[in-house]
Amino acid sequence: MSRSMKNAVLFPETENGIYRYEFPVINGIKQYIQIRGKDKTNPILLFVHGGPGGSLAGLCHVLQSSWEEKFTVVNWDQRNTCKTFFANKDKASEIARTGTLDDYDRDIDEIIAYLNTVCEFDKLILMGFSWGSAIASEYAKRHSENLLCYIGVGQYTDFFEGFEKTCETVRKAALESKNESDLKKLEYFKSTIPSEPKMNAEFYKSYRIYNILGSKYISKHAKSFPVNELMKSPFLNFKEKKTFFKQDFRLFDETYKTMMTYNFGKNIRFEIPVFFVFGNEDYVCHASLFEKYFAEITAPEKKLVILENAGHSCFYDQSERFLDAIFSFLPE
Repeated sequence: MSRSMKNAVLFPETENGIYRYEFPVINGIKQYIQIRGKDKTNPILLFVHGGPGGSLAGLCHVLQSSWEEKFTVVNWDQRNTCKTFFANKDKASEIARTGTLDDYDRDIDEIIAYLNTVCEFDKLILMGFSWGSAIASEYAKRHSENLLCYIGVGQYTDFFEGFEKTCETVRKAALESKNESDLKKLEYFKSTIPSEPKMNAEFYKSYRIYNILGSKYISKHAKSFPVNELMKSPFLNFKEKKTFFKQDFRLFDETYKTMMTYNFGKNIRFEIPVFFVFGNEDYVCHASLFEKYFAEITAPEKKLVILENAGHSCFYDQSERFLDAIFSFLPE
């Protein structure tokens, strides 16, 4: 991509837009913050990515371009993730020992404080995706004073419960199709699920089997990951692009512990409106498992939407219907 083409993506010519790429010190370390929108008077939407380590900032032009029409979209690379990792590479081992809910709570709090120095707003919309919905929803429960509403996309609920649900669904489907090879792969994967809340090399490697089987038997209509667009992304250098395909799980040691012990149902009281959206073919975070929690949520307003023919990244699989669902919930 030529320099002029790259600049056209990074800094579109808009009369009242905002396009910033910065590394403010957040909670003691440099953390990458990306702010993009065609009208800086639009509501701010702070997107909290999944993973751990699953930044989507480098694919914003593919996954979030339509969002930027109606929102000022803020992407944040979490601890030891992509650009934030490279900005603190000499401290990576130290940062790996952080990652509690309190750590992420303070991160989000300081990000919002930072945004107040560069944008004019009273409150913002907080959106959490997958693992990111765990820390975002907990922040929403604690800090309603800073938020217009909370949106959970593929809301994360319980680490082991999700695996049990997917494995049983895949097992039944493989039995029906008499696929002995897939049944053996499934049993191997199940044997690697750790019994304690700590990531290990064997499970991290076997998780690829889980993704392949989940996609094959459950997420049949989900779009493939946009590899070509990622490799051409003007937002990332080559080393940053490589982190999408090869990560050291030890960089998220404490974060994985937080993820594996998290239980959404321990506190389901919100002081702000909450909206949850899932793909009906999501094998990572199941809508059917979330529904029992949703029934008991206390909030001024709550809504659950399940999009047909969509997997975990429902905002990508059914982008127009996803935005329609979001707009149907937000106040005028």
